[in-house]
Amino acid sequence: KTKDCAIPDFHQLVNFPDYLNKVKANGSETPGATSSGKRPCVMCGKHRVCSASTANLGGNVMRRPKKSGEEEDDEEGDSHIIPRQNKGLCTACDVTVWVYVESGLEIKWCKGCKNFRPWAAFGDKGLATKCVRCRDRQREKYALQKDELRQRRLRQNSKDEKKVEGHHEIAAAKGL
Repeated sequence: KTKDCAIPDFHQLVNFPDYLNKVKANGSETPGATSSGKRPCVMCGKHRVCSASTANLGGNVMRRPKKSGEEEDDEEGDSHIIPRQNKGLCTACDVTVWVYVESGLEIKWCKGCKNFRPWAAFGDKGLATKCVRCRDRQREKYALQKDELRQRRLRQNSKDEKKVEGHHEIAAAKGL
């Protein structure tokens, strides 16, 4: 099936491999990065605010008022960013279904795997942000957390009941 087929390495899939995180020997930043904390997306090439740089720019750049003379890169402006964990992929491109031209394979970014996966791996929920495998893993992890919380509450309740019972026994012994 296409959901389990091998897909090329991430570096072979991106449209702009020169924009991948590379620190040159002289210490300069990624090619195309700007002083405003924007860098180009590895898929669409548009300059987006990188979430790693928002702290250096004084907080949430998304709410920062535009300075006069500052240009919009596209019609969406600063509404899309490049999250730190997205390997240089912007939030507009991480929800897009891409076609690998050499094989015709449809691929999509999985936010769980942090990599491209065949679109078929997303199952019936093709618009989901995580593949079936990651959604299953997340579901199991949530169920375990819920069970642990339930056990903790039961232990706490039994401790509280023992304290109340002990308090009643002491009151009875005092003749109250």
